[in-house]
Formats: sequence, structure tokens, C-alpha cells
Amino acid sequence: MLMRGFKTWLAVVSLMLGLVLLTGFGTRRTKAGSDNSMEGVLHSVAVLKSGTAQQKAATAYRLGQQRSTDLEVVNALADLLGDRTAIDASRYRPAAKEQKSTLGEEAAAALVLIGRPSIPHLIHVLRTSPSVEARKNAAWALGALHEATAMPGPVMG
Repeated sequence: MLMRGFKTWLAVVSLMLGLVLLTGFGTRRTKAGSDNSMEGVLHSVAVLKSGTAQQKAATAYRLGQQRSTDLEVVNALADLLGDRTAIDASRYRPAAKEQKSTLGEEAAAALVLIGRPSIPHLIHVLRTSPSVEARKNAAWALGALHEATAMPGPVMG
């Protein structure tokens, strides 16, 4: 009798856990309180496309920290690589005292954090963009990705 009650309890717990996983209950939320849902992605992409340079830079930084691999996010970040607008990273980046950079550099840094999914987009920008700034930032990001993934080999001497 005790064993049958335990099996029933185990079945109920398993069913509840399955429902929680299927419904997304308890979805991880970001610091800003928005979730990682499609709605959150669409909002971020909208900011990357139409926000102020400072808003775009802060969003790029946040998406890089989240390692967001959504195709629309990566495309929108790649589109910003040529933007030379100066931004103040200290307004949203905790350790960036008086660090000034450009929106394109912030987008490149975010793409580096995103990693492999950004490589085809960076190569495309490097090969096809008429913007020297975009190509420079794409080349830097590809180099940083290569360094981050390179395995140390034997030292030749």
C-alpha cells in the first residue's frame, strides 16, 4: 500500500514538472524585468533600430551579456558595426569609468560575446560593407573571437 501511494505521488510530481517545463513557468528574467521571450527580443531589436545611440549601445551591451543568439538580434547588431557615433559606456557598464567608445565598437563587442552565431554576419560585413568603420569593427570582432576560441598549441622554439 505504501509503495502504491509513493508511485502515485511520483507520477503526480512528474506530471507537474512536465507542465511547468512546457508552459515556461518560472522563465528567467533579466535585471530590467523583461523576459527572454520573443516579445523581449522584438523590443530589443526595435531599440537597436530606432533608439538613440546611447539606448542602442546599452541594449547591445545587455544583449552581449545575455549571449543572445537570436538571428534578428545578431543581424541588428551587425547593422550597427559602421556607426561611429560616440557613446558613454560608463552610463550602463559598471566598470567603464569615463570609457568612451562608438556605437559600432559596442555592437562588435556584443557580437564577440554572442560568439559563433555572429561569425557569418561578421564575415559578410567584412566582405561586403562599403563602410571602412564597419569592416574595421567586423575584423576586430573576428580576431577577438578567434583569440577566444584558439587552443594553445605547443611552443615552437
